[in-house]
Amino acid sequence: MSEPMWSVALPAGAEPPFQVWVNGEPREEGTDYVVQGRWLRFHAPLTPKTRGRGFGKRMMLVAGIGVYGDQKADVVDLRYQAGGRMQHATDLPILPPEETPDGATAG
Repeated sequence: MSEPMWSVALPAGAEPPFQVWVNGEPREEGTDYVVQGRWLRFHAPLTPKTRGRGFGKRMMLVAGIGVYGDQKADVVDLRYQAGGRMQHATDLPILPPEETPDGATAG
């Protein structure tokens, strides 16, 4: 059984060389992540953004009562080659192991 992997989809047309940052800190291919097809696969746990807030939390925010503690998520940024030019993508969506695509082992 393989270790769990967190996945981030590469943008359409993205080609190496890749430069990857998580929360502004550089990550190294082979050590921190691997490239598998059109996916970056991370060994270390990443925290994806929550998919939404319940009605109660939204109302508390509207009323000015902070509920920010549960909004902590990791941010993955990527610099890559596409169409002969360097491109940059920020805040790419993170998929946890249980939602890992392409038949990769989900731990």
